[in-house]
Amino acid sequence: MITVESVSKSFAGKPAVEHVSFQAFNRETLVLLGPSGCGKTTTLKMINRLIESDSGNILIDGKNIREVKVEQLRMGIGFVMQHSGLFPHYTIGQNIAVIPHLLKWEKTIIEKRRAELIDKLHLPEDILNRFPHELSGGQQQRVGIARALIANTPLL
Repeated sequence: MITVESVSKSFAGKPAVEHVSFQAFNRETLVLLGPSGCGKTTTLKMINRLIESDSGNILIDGKNIREVKVEQLRMGIGFVMQHSGLFPHYTIGQNIAVIPHLLKWEKTIIEKRRAELIDKLHLPEDILNRFPHELSGGQQQRVGIARALIANTPLL
């Protein structure tokens, strides 16, 4: 469960997020909906500590995220970038497998999971040796989703 308690963030004195509170329970889908510039992305970035909040608390399964090493926190959260966020010098196969490689998964497990995701996301089988600039925008987005899903993190 994620609990966000009265979280605020300002940039150069201008509020980006003001006293936001919500809970998202396990296996629940939560949608942050609002106009451009209202703080949706900033809120998500505070949950995985890409941005630190100015005030308030964020808890994951009852533990304050400030008490967790940032690397450990992020390994438990799948994060899909607003734009694909793919590494341009990596092949698609390498892009999808970034986290499993960091976690030192066996090659056969990486290949199996990657193949499952390629199929589920309706990407062509020959995509793994291509580079991001060779894909359509929609394909790049789906590769970004595959990268977020591959490690089966508790949060996405």
